[in-house]
Amino acid sequence: MKKTVVVLVAAMAAMFCVALAGCGGGGGDLSDSKYVGAWQAVSISLGDEEGAYDDTCIMILNGDGTGTIESADEVTEFTWELTDEGFKTKGDMKMKFVDNGDDTISGKVFGTRLNFERK
Repeated sequence: MKKTVVVLVAAMAAMFCVALAGCGGGGGDLSDSKYVGAWQAVSISLGDEEGAYDDTCIMILNGDGTGTIESADEVTEFTWELTDEGFKTKGDMKMKFVDNGDDTISGKVFGTRLNFERK
């Protein structure tokens, strides 16, 4: 059972990184935002199961409201904007990221939470 959960979590994390695809320009001047910079995925959770995220998943947020995420051999572009709780991506896949208050952020997709630390 645990092996099934690990495989499911890994598959969901891969889909999470690819799901950030978007289109269009940025969301204005966000250069003063504390989220601008590079973020690396460090852990993943699904329900009560949590573990380290060992694959490459680096998200870069630019001050012009654009961003990229690098996962394995793929780089995907997206746009983002601030929210009351953190920020959200825009485009084909809309996702919300929450500021955890300790220089980490987390986003959810398909019930899987991926946690990022500032790189």
